[in-house]
Amino acid sequence: MIDVRLYEDSDLESVNKILYDSFSITKDNFDDEDIIEIVASVDNIVAGYLFLTKVFNPIKKKHYCLIDYVCIDIKYRGMGVGKKLVDYALEIAKDTGAMYAQLTCGYKRIEAHKLYEKCGFIKRESDIFRKEFL
Repeated sequence: MIDVRLYEDSDLESVNKILYDSFSITKDNFDDEDIIEIVASVDNIVAGYLFLTKVFNPIKKKHYCLIDYVCIDIKYRGMGVGKKLVDYALEIAKDTGAMYAQLTCGYKRIEAHKLYEKCGFIKRESDIFRKEFL
């Protein structure tokens, strides 16, 4: 059974394993009212993670939600964990009154693209530009 819920500090070790396997990064516990962390578990084992950031648009005086770091433990891919995780995040976004939810995904991550399309996302004709200050 797949269960989706809000992240708890005790999930850190499991989430860091999944984050590292997926993105070669780890995180610390943090508390930010504009970030909602979500986990999916299978039989009480953390199997997936993402976070939702509320981004305020001061011109429209409304916010949208940005979904980041969607990652599923390799043992649980293809079981519907990702879809349940993203659907839960989308419900939260709607419940907060967001104008929309968006995410970015590497162009080579074809399976992830299929997941996002199943969840109702539409691929936009745009490119992302970034200037890093490291």
